[in-house]
Amino acid sequence: MGCALAAMTALAGTLGASPASPVTVAEVLARYTSRDASVQSYTVPVHIDVRVHKLLTFHFGLDGTQSFKRPAHLSLDVQRVPPEGRKLFAELGTPLTWSQQYDLRLVSGSTERGAYRLEGVPKRPSGIARMVVDVDGDPSAPLHAQWWTHDGSTIDMRITEDGSGGYELPKHSEADLNISGTKIHASIDYGTYAVNEAIAEAKLSPN
Repeated sequence: MGCALAAMTALAGTLGASPASPVTVAEVLARYTSRDASVQSYTVPVHIDVRVHKLLTFHFGLDGTQSFKRPAHLSLDVQRVPPEGRKLFAELGTPLTWSQQYDLRLVSGSTERGAYRLEGVPKRPSGIARMVVDVDGDPSAPLHAQWWTHDGSTIDMRITEDGSGGYELPKHSEADLNISGTKIHASIDYGTYAVNEAIAEAKLSPN
């Protein structure tokens, strides 16, 4: 009798328990940005290995600087990247700017440690038509982001972040772009971050 009563009590407790609160977009992104709450700005040197393939394959390296300032100002200062390429880079954004740049919604993922998919469209006029972000249940796994532009180009990027410096900021990225039939692969390495130092406004995007 005692066992039956205990079982009934447990069942009643289960039925009466409140369902888990739904995960929000902010909570999903916080898996990669929660340690960056105190980051108001940064600059970081970047090295980019580029392979361009159309009829032939060309390989070359680029060096420059990436700059960020809240709420969503982002720029890439690389001398050999044309203005339209720099504008596209700023429109893609980073995990720290996505919630400001895009109207995001959670479209899949229901378990606390499971994978999640976010989809969004730009909040302001942009060359980007829409984006998708796949967030692994393991915060150490790379973020997988995809973008589609209004002119039919696609960008597929995997972003690996590093928390060894007290923040959770990009350390390495692999990007595949298909632009007007030209396929571009870019491997991006990020150097040492200078966090919360003054940045000239002229270096920042207007986002």
